[in-house]
Amino acid sequence: MTDYMSPLTFILSLLSLLPVLISCSSTPGNNEEDNGDCNIRLLPYHDPLTQTGAIGAHDPVIIKQEATYYVFSTGTGIPIRQSTDLLRWTTAGQIFPDLPAWVNSAVPGVEFPWAPDISFFSGAYHLYYSLSTWGSARSVIALATNRTLDPADPEYNWVDRGPIVESSPGVTDFNAIDPNVAFDEAGTPWLSWGSYWTGIKMRRLDAATGLLSSVDEVIHSIARRPIKKAIEASFIIRRANYYYLFVSFDRCCNGTESSYKVMVGRSETITGPYADHQGEGMIAGGGTLVIKGYGRIRGPGHNAILSEGDRYYLVHHFYDGEDGGAPKLQIRSLLWDDEGWPLAGEPFDGNYPIEPAGPAPDVTGKWSYLVDPGPPIEIELTADGILRLCDRGGTWSQDGQTLTLRWSALDSSGKDRIEKMIVSSDGSWFVGRTESGGMIRGARSDPEL
Repeated sequence: MTDYMSPLTFILSLLSLLPVLISCSSTPGNNEEDNGDCNIRLLPYHDPLTQTGAIGAHDPVIIKQEATYYVFSTGTGIPIRQSTDLLRWTTAGQIFPDLPAWVNSAVPGVEFPWAPDISFFSGAYHLYYSLSTWGSARSVIALATNRTLDPADPEYNWVDRGPIVESSPGVTDFNAIDPNVAFDEAGTPWLSWGSYWTGIKMRRLDAATGLLSSVDEVIHSIARRPIKKAIEASFIIRRANYYYLFVSFDRCCNGTESSYKVMVGRSETITGPYADHQGEGMIAGGGTLVIKGYGRIRGPGHNAILSEGDRYYLVHHFYDGEDGGAPKLQIRSLLWDDEGWPLAGEPFDGNYPIEPAGPAPDVTGKWSYLVDPGPPIEIELTADGILRLCDRGGTWSQDGQTLTLRWSALDSSGKDRIEKMIVSSDGSWFVGRTESGGMIRGARSDPEL
C-alpha cells in the first residue's frame, strides 16, 4: 500500500469536480469540460480488432506446424482454424466427426468437448481435451493424437487414446477440465488442469505414451483461490529462469457481463511454488494481472501462449461488447518488463512491436491514457519533456522503447509517482503496470476527437 496518490486517484479527484464528465465516465466519448484553467478530455476506448474471418472461438489454443498456425477451441467435434499470418483465419474441419463411444457413459449428458490443449512431443501432436457438463465435477480429460496437423497429408488421422484424468464428486477434490501440457528444463511433459473447487493441479506425464506417469504419481496443487474459488484455465511456459503460470480468474461464459481476466505468477520449478510480482503465493489466491476487460473487450480469458524465438503472443477469447457478447479469438503481442513480468500489448496487426536494434519511437504528442479501472483520458507529452494532464502532470523521459512518466507530487506527501511503459516500435501505443498491479494502456489520441 503506497502513502501517496496514484495517477488514477488524482484523475478521479479531478473528475469529481466535473459533474458533466462524471455522468459520461462509464461510456467515455468525445467529452470535454472547461473548469477554469483546467481542461480534461474523456476519450473513446482504444480497442481495435485485428483478427478476421473465422474468429468465433471459445477457449482457444494455438500451435504452428511449418508455415501454418492452427487454433483448436471448445465446440462440436473440437473445431480447427488455420492461418498463415495470425490475422486472417479460416475453418479447417474438426477433430471428431463423432465423439468416441466411451464418452456418454463416462460423462452422461455431455454436449461437446471443452478447452482443448495441443502440444508436440515424442513424434506426435497430443491434443488433450475436457468432457463435462456445466457446474459439475464429474469430468474427464482425454487424449487424441496425430502425426500431422495438415489435413492434406496422407498420414493425417486423429487417434483416440481415451481418458487420462477423471474427477467425480465425493471422490476427488478437483475438477478434471482445462488441461495444459508444459515441459520442464529436462523436456519432461507435465499436465496441469483444474477449475474452481480446490484449484489448479499438476501431474507428470509419461513422454512415450502421453498418459500419466506410473513412476511419479504425486498430484501437485499449484494455484487456488481459497475464498472466491473462481480460478481455471492454466497455461504454463518457461522463459529464462522461470516458469510462468497463467490462469483465468472470475466469471466466464456470460457474454458482455463476463468478468474473466488473465492472471500470472512464476516459479523457479515447474511444480511451484508460484507467486505474483508482490510475492503473494498463487496457492493463497495471488496473481498479477495480465489483461482484463475494457471497452468492447469484455471478459478476456482462457489464454494460451505462442512463442517464436524471442517473440511471444497472448492468445485468448473475449466477448465482443459491440456484437451481442459473441465470443471471439484475439491475439496480442506479449511483452516483458524489466523485471521479467508479462504485459499484454495491443492486438497483433502483423507488425511485432519490439525492435531492439531500431530507432527510439517518437512519443511526443497527445495520448489516450487508461489506468485500470478508470476511463481513458487525454495526456500530452511535450517535446521539452513535460507531462501534461489538465493543469497538473510532471515530466517524461525515454530510453529506446522504455517510456517513463513521473507524476509530480500528487498529494501532500510530496512523493512522485513513477510509471514505466513499453512503447511499440511505431510509437502508436504503450503498455505498463502500476505498483499495485493495475494495467496502464496508452494509444495515440486523434486530434479530431
